[in-house]
Amino acid sequence: MEMTELMPKLALVANERCGSWYIDRTKKKAYSGYFKSTDGHMHIWDFNIRRNNLHLLPIILEHGGCMIVDSTRKGKRIPDALSKTIPIWCCTINRAVHRHRLSQGIKQDEKDWDMAFHSLPTAVSRSEHAQIEAKLDGFVQRLLDSGIDMEVVSNGLVKPLRPIWFTPQSYDAVVESPPDFDDAPFCPVVCLSASEAVETGCQSRPGYLYVQGSGDDQEAWALGLTHIMFWKNHLDILSNQAECEEKVKCIVAANKDALMEEGEADGKNFAMVQPTMLGIGNYASGKPPYCWENFDYIINCSVLEYEGMDSSKYLHLPIPDGKKGQIIFGASIQKAIEFVHDPIMENKRILVHCSTGKDYSVGILTSILIHYYDLNGQLLTSAKPRVDKKTVQHQLVRIISNWEKASPSRVTLKRVNTHFMSHSG
Repeated sequence: MEMTELMPKLALVANERCGSWYIDRTKKKAYSGYFKSTDGHMHIWDFNIRRNNLHLLPIILEHGGCMIVDSTRKGKRIPDALSKTIPIWCCTINRAVHRHRLSQGIKQDEKDWDMAFHSLPTAVSRSEHAQIEAKLDGFVQRLLDSGIDMEVVSNGLVKPLRPIWFTPQSYDAVVESPPDFDDAPFCPVVCLSASEAVETGCQSRPGYLYVQGSGDDQEAWALGLTHIMFWKNHLDILSNQAECEEKVKCIVAANKDALMEEGEADGKNFAMVQPTMLGIGNYASGKPPYCWENFDYIINCSVLEYEGMDSSKYLHLPIPDGKKGQIIFGASIQKAIEFVHDPIMENKRILVHCSTGKDYSVGILTSILIHYYDLNGQLLTSAKPRVDKKTVQHQLVRIISNWEKASPSRVTLKRVNTHFMSHSG
């Protein structure tokens, strides 16, 4: 919170889920990013097309930069997501934009457009730096081949991206000399580790036990409590240490509609996948009568269900989590494809949603796009094209470009591939 006050112009971004616990304290509008530490792990460095985070570019342009908050576990001062995944992301985008501009006949001196790979020497050795750098041009080509609209990306990036790192240990130095990026030749991507490094990984403090990195693993201790529930009730929760756990259980039990509440709280429940009439959203987007103001037909991929839905314009695919859910998901793809045939031909507005809008709904919508639309988002009028992993990727990228929350699992995408392979010919 203190760091955001020192750099108030920068957009505030919570990485994955953990940052939200800290960011809510600032009372400042926050955005979300999805930079996985896995993409920065030794020897498996990656620029993941499914987690391209390109939705952050217009936000960075508007604010002149951003601050991305994350946490990390015992033994580390900064997570791999901040020390490697984000630097890879910055450099890949910078180089891809430069290469795209050259292809459009726009000459740009490399001295005026930073394409270097910047890493933190205390977290990334020179050997690892060199190994990552050797992979970057391959990441760039993958991005250019993914179906992303590079003209939009290029227009949205006035200055190259540049990662900069801060930890709680940096605070005193920053207070003495707050950074000013107004005249910088780059857009700062400030990587802020919210974890205070302690030698044993935990430390007894007045009224609580500090566990380094626990904000990145709330499923293990939060008992279903979300950051929104916590900040609404934090005074009551923290008023009595002995009763804290029981109060949390009561709050969680009283918030059965938390998924809907959180969807409404972040201000964006659904998005249209341009240029089609297809929409994707979370559980809140399917709530009547609100849903019928925006859509003519609805596919619900969640086990939860609102009452009073018109069965003639509504398809419920109750797909549970876990292995059983994947089997049901695979069997649901064809049902969804058949359900939307007439509405698509009649140019009706169709919503596909699940509880979070991240996984199963993305898989179902990807399948619908593959079946009915070409790679430009235009309705197919002739024989279906050959479906391969690249086709799946292009249609998935179309969804992600409009709905940044999309993050389907590998298993979900594998089921999509399997469905079309078994239905080919």
